[in-house]
Amino acid sequence: MDRIHDGSTVFITEGGVKKWHGGSIPINTHRKDLLDGCDDWVVSADLPEWERHPDVIRKTALRPDIVIHSASTQQIIMVELTFPYESRMEEAHAFKEAKYLELTKELKKDGYEAKVMPVEIGARGFVGSSAYGLLSKLSIGGKKRTKALRLLAETAENSSRWIWSRRNERLLHKD
Repeated sequence: MDRIHDGSTVFITEGGVKKWHGGSIPINTHRKDLLDGCDDWVVSADLPEWERHPDVIRKTALRPDIVIHSASTQQIIMVELTFPYESRMEEAHAFKEAKYLELTKELKKDGYEAKVMPVEIGARGFVGSSAYGLLSKLSIGGKKRTKALRLLAETAENSSRWIWSRRNERLLHKD
Protein backbone atom coordinates (compact mmCIF):
# COMPACT_ATOMS: atom_id res chain seq x y z
CA MET A 1 0.00 0.00 0.00
CA ASP A 2 1.47 3.35 -1.11
CA ARG A 3 0.44 6.77 0.13
CA ILE A 4 0.45 9.60 -2.37
CA HIS A 5 -0.10 13.16 -1.15
CA ASP A 6 -1.67 15.37 -3.82
CA GLY A 7 -2.29 18.87 -2.49
CA SER A 8 -4.77 18.51 0.39
CA THR A 9 -5.87 14.95 -0.48
CA VAL A 10 -4.11 11.76 0.55
CA PHE A 11 -4.46 8.87 -1.91
CA ILE A 12 -3.80 5.30 -0.93
CA THR A 13 -2.98 2.89 -3.75
CA GLU A 14 -3.71 -0.81 -3.48
CA GLY A 15 -3.17 -3.06 -6.48
CA GLY A 16 -3.28 -0.25 -9.00
CA VAL A 17 -6.37 1.45 -7.57
CA LYS A 18 -6.26 5.00 -6.20
CA LYS A 19 -8.66 5.40 -3.26
CA TRP A 20 -9.87 8.44 -1.38
CA HIS A 21 -12.96 9.31 0.68
CA GLY A 22 -14.61 5.97 -0.13
CA GLY A 23 -14.24 6.36 -3.91
CA SER A 24 -11.71 4.76 -6.22
CA ILE A 25 -10.36 4.97 -9.77
CA PRO A 26 -7.99 2.54 -11.51
CA ILE A 27 -4.50 3.86 -12.21
CA ASN A 28 -1.48 2.44 -13.95
CA THR A 29 1.14 2.05 -11.23
CA HIS A 30 3.59 0.39 -13.64
CA ARG A 31 4.65 2.80 -16.39
CA LYS A 32 5.49 1.07 -19.67
CA ASP A 33 8.79 2.27 -21.07
CA LEU A 34 9.97 1.90 -24.66
CA LEU A 35 12.30 -0.98 -23.87
CA ASP A 36 9.83 -3.05 -21.84
CA GLY A 37 8.74 -6.42 -23.15
CA CYS A 38 11.95 -7.96 -24.49
CA ASP A 39 15.64 -8.28 -23.76
CA ASP A 40 17.26 -8.52 -27.20
CA TRP A 41 17.62 -4.81 -27.97
CA VAL A 42 20.51 -3.87 -30.26
CA VAL A 43 21.74 -0.30 -30.65
CA SER A 44 23.31 0.91 -33.87
CA ALA A 45 24.48 4.36 -34.84
CA ASP A 46 25.24 6.09 -38.10
CA LEU A 47 28.96 6.05 -37.33
CA PRO A 48 31.71 3.98 -38.99
CA GLU A 49 32.85 2.28 -35.77
CA TRP A 50 29.35 1.22 -34.63
CA GLU A 51 27.28 -1.76 -35.68
CA ARG A 52 25.36 -1.26 -38.86
CA HIS A 53 21.65 -0.52 -38.87
CA PRO A 54 19.27 -3.45 -39.46
CA ASP A 55 18.63 -4.45 -43.08
CA VAL A 56 15.12 -2.96 -43.10
CA ILE A 57 16.68 0.46 -42.45
CA ARG A 58 19.77 0.01 -44.65
CA LYS A 59 17.65 -0.77 -47.72
CA THR A 60 16.33 2.82 -47.60
CA ALA A 61 18.18 6.04 -48.37
CA LEU A 62 17.60 7.37 -44.84
CA ARG A 63 20.11 6.96 -42.02
CA PRO A 64 18.74 7.75 -38.57
CA ASP A 65 21.45 8.78 -36.11
CA ILE A 66 20.62 5.99 -33.66
CA VAL A 67 18.49 2.88 -34.16
CA ILE A 68 17.42 0.68 -31.25
CA HIS A 69 15.81 -2.52 -32.46
CA SER A 70 14.50 -5.85 -31.25
CA ALA A 71 14.32 -8.77 -33.66
CA SER A 72 12.06 -10.86 -31.42
CA THR A 73 9.32 -8.22 -31.11
CA GLN A 74 10.06 -6.45 -34.41
CA GLN A 75 10.29 -3.06 -32.74
CA ILE A 76 12.41 -0.22 -34.08
CA ILE A 77 13.09 3.08 -32.34
CA MET A 78 14.82 5.67 -34.49
CA VAL A 79 16.48 8.56 -32.67
CA GLU A 80 17.32 11.58 -34.79
CA LEU A 81 19.53 14.24 -33.21
CA THR A 82 19.37 17.89 -34.20
CA PHE A 83 21.35 20.86 -32.92
CA PRO A 84 19.36 23.90 -34.08
CA TYR A 85 19.49 27.46 -32.85
CA GLU A 86 17.23 27.63 -29.80
CA SER A 87 14.55 29.69 -31.56
CA ARG A 88 14.11 26.91 -34.16
CA MET A 89 13.67 23.89 -31.84
CA GLU A 90 9.99 23.27 -32.66
CA GLU A 91 10.60 23.70 -36.38
CA ALA A 92 13.54 21.27 -36.26
CA HIS A 93 11.44 18.71 -34.38
CA ALA A 94 8.62 18.91 -36.95
CA PHE A 95 11.11 18.65 -39.84
CA LYS A 96 12.70 15.46 -38.44
CA GLU A 97 9.32 13.85 -37.75
CA ALA A 98 8.22 14.59 -41.32
CA LYS A 99 11.53 13.34 -42.74
CA TYR A 100 11.01 9.87 -41.23
CA LEU A 101 7.23 9.63 -41.64
CA GLU A 102 7.35 7.55 -44.83
CA LEU A 103 10.02 5.21 -43.44
CA THR A 104 7.91 4.69 -40.32
CA LYS A 105 4.89 3.85 -42.49
CA GLU A 106 6.94 1.42 -44.62
CA LEU A 107 8.28 -0.33 -41.53
CA LYS A 108 4.78 -0.68 -40.11
CA LYS A 109 3.61 -2.21 -43.42
CA ASP A 110 6.46 -4.72 -43.11
CA GLY A 111 5.20 -5.75 -39.66
CA TYR A 112 7.43 -3.62 -37.44
CA GLU A 113 6.37 -1.42 -34.59
CA ALA A 114 8.30 1.70 -35.56
CA LYS A 115 8.76 4.98 -33.75
CA VAL A 116 10.83 8.03 -34.63
CA MET A 117 12.03 10.20 -31.77
CA PRO A 118 13.59 13.51 -32.81
CA VAL A 119 15.77 15.05 -30.09
CA GLU A 120 16.85 18.67 -30.12
CA ILE A 121 19.78 20.14 -28.25
CA GLY A 122 20.22 23.86 -28.87
CA ALA A 123 23.49 25.06 -30.33
CA ARG A 124 24.07 27.17 -27.21
CA GLY A 125 23.43 24.29 -24.82
CA PHE A 126 19.67 24.47 -24.23
CA VAL A 127 18.34 20.91 -24.00
CA GLY A 128 14.89 20.51 -25.51
CA SER A 129 12.13 18.67 -23.69
CA SER A 130 12.42 15.92 -26.32
CA ALA A 131 15.78 14.87 -24.81
CA TYR A 132 14.25 14.66 -21.35
CA GLY A 133 11.33 12.66 -22.77
CA LEU A 134 13.57 10.22 -24.62
CA LEU A 135 15.71 9.50 -21.58
CA SER A 136 12.59 9.00 -19.47
CA LYS A 137 11.09 6.59 -22.02
CA LEU A 138 14.36 4.66 -22.05
CA SER A 139 14.07 4.24 -18.25
CA ILE A 140 16.93 6.65 -17.56
CA GLY A 141 15.79 8.74 -14.63
CA GLY A 142 16.86 10.56 -11.53
CA LYS A 143 20.51 11.51 -11.13
CA LYS A 144 21.56 9.58 -14.25
CA ARG A 145 19.11 11.54 -16.42
CA THR A 146 20.17 14.83 -14.83
CA LYS A 147 23.83 14.03 -15.49
CA ALA A 148 23.11 12.95 -19.08
CA LEU A 149 21.16 16.14 -19.80
CA ARG A 150 23.97 18.26 -18.31
CA LEU A 151 26.56 16.45 -20.45
CA LEU A 152 24.42 16.91 -23.57
CA ALA A 153 24.16 20.63 -22.87
CA GLU A 154 27.88 21.03 -22.18
CA THR A 155 28.85 19.04 -25.27
CA ALA A 156 26.59 21.09 -27.55
CA GLU A 157 27.86 24.35 -26.09
CA ASN A 158 31.53 23.31 -26.29
CA SER A 159 31.08 22.09 -29.87
CA SER A 160 29.43 25.34 -30.90
CA ARG A 161 32.22 27.31 -29.25
CA TRP A 162 34.84 25.23 -31.09
CA ILE A 163 33.10 25.75 -34.44
CA TRP A 164 32.76 29.49 -33.80
CA SER A 165 36.42 29.81 -32.83
CA ARG A 166 37.42 28.27 -36.16
CA ARG A 167 34.87 30.04 -38.32
CA ASN A 168 37.56 31.65 -40.49
CA GLU A 169 39.65 28.51 -40.96
CA ARG A 170 39.30 26.35 -44.02
CA LEU A 171 38.71 22.99 -42.37
CA LEU A 172 37.01 21.08 -45.15
CA HIS A 173 38.65 22.48 -48.23
CA LYS A 174 42.06 21.82 -49.66
CA ASP A 175 44.02 24.87 -50.76
